[in-house]
Amino acid sequence: MWLYMLFLVAGILLGAKDIIPQKIVSKSSGFQFWSLLIILFTMGVGIGGSDEITEGFYSIGLHSVAFAAAAIIGSLVLVRLLRPLIGRGRGEPL
Repeated sequence: MWLYMLFLVAGILLGAKDIIPQKIVSKSSGFQFWSLLIILFTMGVGIGGSDEITEGFYSIGLHSVAFAAAAIIGSLVLVRLLRPLIGRGRGEPL
């Protein structure tokens, strides 16, 4: 967990200081997209391969679906609200 946070903070600091060349920054969205797909796929394989987790789906039920939906909607709303404060991505639809 700390390693993830370290990389996140390092990326934020490097991005804020404009140390990374613009040529690399312009390609970062494609890298992020494919990295996210790989992460989601490997998480899906891990979840699908675990009998304990898949058996738990039936007992978890509607509460977990509602919680997941609330987390997704909450994330989208916060991004929408905080984006103007960050000052990045002006002119791009969310």
